[in-house]
Amino acid sequence: MIYLLSFGFETKDSWFSKDKFKHFFTSYIIYSFSRENLNKEKAISITFSIGISKEIFDGFRKEKFSYKDLVWDILGICLGVMIYK
Repeated sequence: MIYLLSFGFETKDSWFSKDKFKHFFTSYIIYSFSRENLNKEKAISITFSIGISKEIFDGFRKEKFSYKDLVWDILGICLGVMIYK
């Protein structure tokens, strides 16, 4: 219960910002580097795990958890999957 009370969600989060571009591009880069040495499923898992871990960490900080950041992380992964084919 204390965990849930201390965890914060972003309320004034824009869909388009520099931060969203950073999430998109970083996820694309992490996926691309991971994919060089791993299969597609493992590279996706690693990249998404890093993104969600960062958001959980932000949930305890000033920045707050943002599901919109996760959407941009997923879009970056999707770009990597499409380009890597």
